Amino acid sequence: MRRRLSTSAHDEEMEKANGKSPPSRLCFLATLAAMFWIMIFYFHFTVLSSNPISIPEQSVPFPSISSKSQRISEAYEALELLKMMAKPKPKPSDVHLDTHKAPEVFPFTRALQTIENNTDPCGGRYIYVHDLPSRFNADMLRDCRQLSLWTNMCKFTSNAGLGPPLENVEGVFSNTGWYATNQFAVDVIFNNRMKQYECLTKDSSIAAAFFVPFYAGFDIALSLGIQHLS
Repeated sequence: MRRRLSTSAHDEEMEKANGKSPPSRLCFLATLAAMFWIMIFYFHFTVLSSNPISIPEQSVPFPSISSKSQRISEAYEALELLKMMAKPKPKPSDVHLDTHKAPEVFPFTRALQTIENNTDPCGGRYIYVHDLPSRFNADMLRDCRQLSLWTNMCKFTSNAGLGPPLENVEGVFSNTGWYATNQFAVDVIFNNRMKQYECLTKDSSIAAAFFVPFYAGFDIALSLGIQHLS
């Protein structure tokens, strides 16, 4: 033991004398890591680059629009077939009863039948006039001075609503047929003309038309002077 210790001590003294230091472990680890990465790069560039791994492409089949529409149409056809199968078939007795069923009668059936009556000159031309309370027509004519705040409407309601004849001083108009008619008196004119119609009827079931003698124009004129009317 003494010889070995003396020998190692002698070697250390010799190395110190020569100026050399013992190699450290850090240099050894760095060399080992460099060799490891060199081997990895060599394997990558020589082996993997020469034989690349190819992944086969697989096409994913997508259902086409035509196939979807075909399936939908087939589903609808199946539903219609099920409905037809579920619908009960009429019995022979029911069919026999339907053939002898009375025709439906509508409110205007009699009015249409009058057209086919060649002996009736008013067939298909009857008019039914509703009988309204007087406040919707006659009372307005009686209180004609209240129809307008600015104009005396009594002269315009005369002559069956036509008004007074126009003065023809300069001879511009013909001597007959021209009247000073007010626009609100049109309902009065229609009502008086309707009273002269030859095919009036009291039976509304044979009437081809209906007339309501309501003087709407005068009713509006009564409301024109009211403030804050909404």
